Amino acid sequence: MMRRLLLIALSYLLIETYLPLSAFAETLDLSVNAEAAILMNADTGAILYEKNSRNLYFPASITKIATAIYTLQKKGDDLDVKITAEQDILGSVTEDVKRKSNYSTPSYILVNGGTHIGIKKGEVLSLRNLLYGMMLASGNDASNVIAHYVGGGSIPQFIQELNVYLKKIGCLSTTFQNPHGLYHPKHETTAYDMAILTGEALKNPQFRQIVSTVRYTRPKTNKQEASTLVQSNLLLRPGKLFYPKAIGVKTGHLALARNTFVGAAKDGNRTLIAVLLKVQDRKDMFTDAVKMFEMAFSQPKIQRVLLKSGPQKFSLQLPGAKQLVATYLKENATLEYYPAEEPKVKCLLTWENALILPIEKGTIVAHLSVQLEDGQVLKQIPLNALETVDATFWYNLKSFFSGISGKSAYLKVFGSIIIVLFLGFFAMQLRRKGS
Repeated sequence: MMRRLLLIALSYLLIETYLPLSAFAETLDLSVNAEAAILMNADTGAILYEKNSRNLYFPASITKIATAIYTLQKKGDDLDVKITAEQDILGSVTEDVKRKSNYSTPSYILVNGGTHIGIKKGEVLSLRNLLYGMMLASGNDASNVIAHYVGGGSIPQFIQELNVYLKKIGCLSTTFQNPHGLYHPKHETTAYDMAILTGEALKNPQFRQIVSTVRYTRPKTNKQEASTLVQSNLLLRPGKLFYPKAIGVKTGHLALARNTFVGAAKDGNRTLIAVLLKVQDRKDMFTDAVKMFEMAFSQPKIQRVLLKSGPQKFSLQLPGAKQLVATYLKENATLEYYPAEEPKVKCLLTWENALILPIEKGTIVAHLSVQLEDGQVLKQIPLNALETVDATFWYNLKSFFSGISGKSAYLKVFGSIIIVLFLGFFAMQLRRKGS
């Protein structure tokens, strides 16, 4: 029997009948001391727990997460570049001066008594050392020097670009007024946005290395001797609050913001992000983060059967085929997930782009793609032909004739004679039956 290549151009077909597009995850049953909090899977964006996560709050120094990742995105290819600190970005005033001016003074201006690494006018530092100074010791002065450099000599320009970047990655409720997090009435974010931001930041290996460092030696400069920078995240440091699964990222504190914290922890290949905003007691933000992490990590995976093995309802009518192409699964199609992270999924069916008649039983003829709502593919499930599908007589005849149409004149004549003889024989048999 002549085998001919049959090209099938089929677009994705959305299947909604057997796999729900929504899911009801078993969110973690816990309580935290923060006014707002969220626990999110860094890779999938699944929310395991949330409390007032879309409400606006003052972030304090967790703002520096945004400054760090945007800087690494723009200048991460040369962290050893030397930067000279200028006086106008190191100056400071009292909080009372800012308040009496109704915060009309530039928001980036430092405040007396704020955290810093003692940068001096004219001091030359590498971008690498500035990033460690900002993220480990929470240096507000380091933040300004970084923003001034990345913004092409303008901190306001840096902030304008930073806010565009934040909207681009999905932090739609966030508006930052400065690179360090010092108080300004319009410097606001949400727990949800900070989790989205941190998930994006953790994709960057330079960021991960910086925020997981416990101690860093700041080299000698033209103005200062070498010194040691110590991580402010107590989950990373040896002591009562040490948490071995912690991998970062940043603490914050202001009078109006109280204590703020973004933490990340990894167990196996699963990374979770905890955000806690407006926590009264500093110790609580660490213990609550660990409680959130441990409750999530202790959940066992469960398995959900999406499709049972055996014949399936998906079929295709191929031109020239004697019957429908019916399908079956060799084994159950399953999806594994944690109860608090049951994904909202959709399933897309696509047939193989090139199918050949006849199709043998067991041939893979299609795939079902199980995807998250954003299009991320969780798994591909092959569908096999339930039975052999043969071509019709007329399809084979047409295929034969098409096959010799491009050959030599001799073959064309020979093929035509064969077809005429065959048709004549067929007509003779019909007459005999009618007589």
